[in-house]
Amino acid sequence: MNGLNAISLSVGLCVGVWCFATLGYLEPKVMTWITFLTWASFFAAGGGTTGLKKAVASAFSGALISAAVVWLNSQVGGGVQGVGLVIFSVLLAALGWVLCQLSKIDLLSFIPGAFIGAASFFGAGAPLGDKLAWVLVSILCGAAMGLVSEKIGQAMTTRA
Repeated sequence: MNGLNAISLSVGLCVGVWCFATLGYLEPKVMTWITFLTWASFFAAGGGTTGLKKAVASAFSGALISAAVVWLNSQVGGGVQGVGLVIFSVLLAALGWVLCQLSKIDLLSFIPGAFIGAASFFGAGAPLGDKLAWVLVSILCGAAMGLVSEKIGQAMTTRA
């Protein structure tokens, strides 16, 4: 089987099994939509162990720095209205700058992964409690599923 057909079949099968597991048994802890984001991030970061490391490290940094921004916002009187909105907007601008600056570090050089992590954190409701840990678990699971689907696709590829 050619590479595209093999990876397509592998991803399709893995998505079906993964959705059955997460939607049927693991939600709301493991968030399926976050796993899909980091699954895609794994491939966009180049796949393999390098893509796995960069996707996870970048997404973790985005989620954790976003959590720090939300915590800091609550400490300095930020909010979503009036002056509080100005404060929060400045903090979010700094977040965007930091997420890009992190790319100077090789392991964190996948900027889209950092923004995926930030978006995952905010999309999950900006949790600072136990749910933050589940955001991180979901990120890790998605990247791992990327690696699994890649390995299965490679095994199905006919070598010429």
